[in-house]
Amino acid sequence: MKLAIVLLIAAALALAAALVAAVCVIRRMKKSALQSVELDDMTRLPNREGFMRCGRDFLEHNKNHDDVVMLVFDVDNLGMINTLFGMERGDDVIRMFAETAKEVCANGICGRVNTDDFAVLARTHGGEPEEIVQRFEHVLHSRIKDDALREHVKFRAGICRYDGHDDTYTLFNKANLCLMMSHDGALITEFTTDMERRMVENEILRSEMLDALDKGEFELYYQPKISFKSGVINGVEALIRWHHPVKGFIPPSDFIPLAEQFGIITKIDEWGLITACKQCKKWQDKGLAPIKISVNMSQAQFARTDVYQSVVKALEESGLEAQYLEIEVTETMAMTDVDRTVGILERIHDLGVSISMDDFGTGYSSLASLKTIPFDVLKIDRSLVCDVDANDTSRRITGAIVAMGKALHMVVLAEGVESPEQCQFLTEMGCDLAQGYFYSKPCPAAEIESMLILPPTVGAAG
Repeated sequence: MKLAIVLLIAAALALAAALVAAVCVIRRMKKSALQSVELDDMTRLPNREGFMRCGRDFLEHNKNHDDVVMLVFDVDNLGMINTLFGMERGDDVIRMFAETAKEVCANGICGRVNTDDFAVLARTHGGEPEEIVQRFEHVLHSRIKDDALREHVKFRAGICRYDGHDDTYTLFNKANLCLMMSHDGALITEFTTDMERRMVENEILRSEMLDALDKGEFELYYQPKISFKSGVINGVEALIRWHHPVKGFIPPSDFIPLAEQFGIITKIDEWGLITACKQCKKWQDKGLAPIKISVNMSQAQFARTDVYQSVVKALEESGLEAQYLEIEVTETMAMTDVDRTVGILERIHDLGVSISMDDFGTGYSSLASLKTIPFDVLKIDRSLVCDVDANDTSRRITGAIVAMGKALHMVVLAEGVESPEQCQFLTEMGCDLAQGYFYSKPCPAAEIESMLILPPTVGAAG
């Protein structure tokens, strides 16, 4: 009897040991699976979830230190790098960012939190967070041996200092907010409470922009394009204006960047294209002399919508003939994802729509774009035109652009013409069209209609 009891107890202990071992194995399997899920496959850094978990532990161990910072690095131009150098080189750049983050922030934690975003939690040890960013830039560029690739590898950094209270998610969101609120070309932007206030205001503005489309608060103004030879209106450029019911007139410079940032710009672009075509057809139906109407295309419109179908739809809905529509693109936009852009513009051009290069003379790829894209019009940027009456260099460059445009059988238009001296010089150079305050500011459709009936006196708006 005693022997049976002993054997029963031994069997129970063995079973318990087996169950404990099984539980341990399951826990190890779960932990291993969790770790694999929380690591980014390409860089082997923690992914977003893993970084947030590690960040919580890091803050817990460093909560008594006042030199903890969150940095978020945004890899600029990754799409351009993939296009110009291939996807493999783009992946190499991401790996170099990861290796740089691990080296520069060896005593902190870092993770790949998005396709082209890295986050770092670290201590500055008495220094400034900007010093980490500067060292990051130095180490990253030293890793890139290809000079052409190095020129395209750029990043921006958002910084938020730990105040002893924020959790990892809050710090990350604030540092990421810095990237959203940073000015063009700014390498480093640090979080301020004013940013949070402006972000709330911008969110309200975003909601109001969506309502503005439905409520008809947006309006197109039109700026005439004047023929140097005849002095009459050759065409107009459509420019959007927003008449807010409470805030009054809001300049495009205040809401267009936000519209681009929040993804609303494509809806505004679609509305502007159709509205402009309908207005041009209205003038024709009233018996006024037919003129071309030009509409600006945004980068987002090319990247996120079927631009060709948008143009076809605008022409069909308005009844406007294709020869009276002109699409304006910047040279920077034209050289982004070149093959796709050229294909789209060629299809639009085949419809009979004119293609205009806006802001010519401000980018790095002008000559290449002229070679590959079917441009009909070359618009000389106002930054060159503004001082052709006083600056010899501007005069030579502008004269050369006009000559080149004419040699390529393009219509050449000068933007920002504001004085008789500029007008005289451009006429002598053989420029075809002028646009600027010397002739007219952008104005409502009714005023353009009056000008088409009775042309304005030259210089009346200046």
